[in-house]
Amino acid sequence: MTKVSFYNIVLVLCVTLVIYISLNVYFINYLQSTTPLDDGVISHNAKSGSNRVKPAKVVQTRDAPSNAHIVQSAIMRTAGLLRPAFRNRNPKYVPIKHELLACVEPKPYNISTVWKTANSWPKANEVVPANERMVGALINAIATEPILRVRSSQRGTQLKLVFEFAQSQLVLFKPQWYKREEVINGTVYSGKDRHNSEIVSFHLAMMLNLRSSPIVAGRRFSLREHLPHTDEGLRKTMPIINDRQCVYGACYYCNRDEMVCDDPESGLLEGAVLYTIPGKINKLRSPWQRTYDSEILAPWEKNDNYCSVVRKKVSLETLLDLIDAALFDFLIQNGDRHHYETRDGRLLLLDNGKGFGNPYVDHMDILAPLYQCCVIRRATWDRLLLFSGGALTETLRAMNELDLLKPLLTKEHYDALERRLLYVYGTVELCKEKY
Repeated sequence: MTKVSFYNIVLVLCVTLVIYISLNVYFINYLQSTTPLDDGVISHNAKSGSNRVKPAKVVQTRDAPSNAHIVQSAIMRTAGLLRPAFRNRNPKYVPIKHELLACVEPKPYNISTVWKTANSWPKANEVVPANERMVGALINAIATEPILRVRSSQRGTQLKLVFEFAQSQLVLFKPQWYKREEVINGTVYSGKDRHNSEIVSFHLAMMLNLRSSPIVAGRRFSLREHLPHTDEGLRKTMPIINDRQCVYGACYYCNRDEMVCDDPESGLLEGAVLYTIPGKINKLRSPWQRTYDSEILAPWEKNDNYCSVVRKKVSLETLLDLIDAALFDFLIQNGDRHHYETRDGRLLLLDNGKGFGNPYVDHMDILAPLYQCCVIRRATWDRLLLFSGGALTETLRAMNELDLLKPLLTKEHYDALERRLLYVYGTVELCKEKY
């Protein structure tokens, strides 16, 4: 080998090494662009195992002048190399599972006290008390109680009905638009609300101890039989098509071209009933709101230091609430939380109907609040660790089976939940390694 060629080889190796180090520093600087909060996770390095995440189509942040693609790719790599502790079942989940099932199992109720009891539950940081077994009584009530009156809810962009029960108790009904196995393609916010997503999301929120979701139960009822109980405005939007009673209601996008109808065989309309949370609810714009325009990027999609901007605008408690919501939304794949509602200053997990649209796609940017801020409530992290190794879907499936509309999800959706949980683990582990 000549002296010149030897020096050339050395030069190439040096250049390669410099590029490799530069890329790693570039990535580390991104995660360190904001100082982690004191309320974050325990900081320690984790050795990796050799198990891999089951592949799926991953949708990453759109092209932008930021390092989001680098971070999201690193999350996926880390998730594929998690230690066995993240893939084995944590035996501590078993009593939690039994307690959750005891809570949501439908139970007899006293109509003279059930609404008063439920309306007394909401506090500043919760809608449902922990381990409240009377939740099953309320689930039974909203799923079976006679409907005295029906009207259209004009709030929001999609068809929703308002049921009135005894003692003037109001609940919200979201109808079925899709079959369980139907896949919603397109953007993360494509399609109409999925009624089963509302029910499963309530169960999942209870599992993760995020007790700020409305109580939800599945129900079937006859539009035709309840015609005498509907108000005049709603009745005008209830045509009969091919001998089926249909309805399109009154809302921002409601029109005759898009309506739901009674099932041709049973004569019933399926949907989710949401218990109305009492008290004043405020609506605020999410810092991680999308633009809903393929040509325009949101500030969080362009700014690597975006979390520092958010910290100047919201309290630590609100930021941690937003990150809890992001983890929850990522698991169900709800990328449509453009606004968030609060009660007594604490975030509520409302409007979860955009979840479970496509089990074959993971939109990584829903995790942006977590990987941009690198902070998580210890209680949330500990709860996530309880449901490793398949315990998440085992428990969720058991809860879902107690609902009137079972089955609520296909196997593919349960598989997707397990895959996404590994991505959440991977994100937190990556943050822990960098800090």
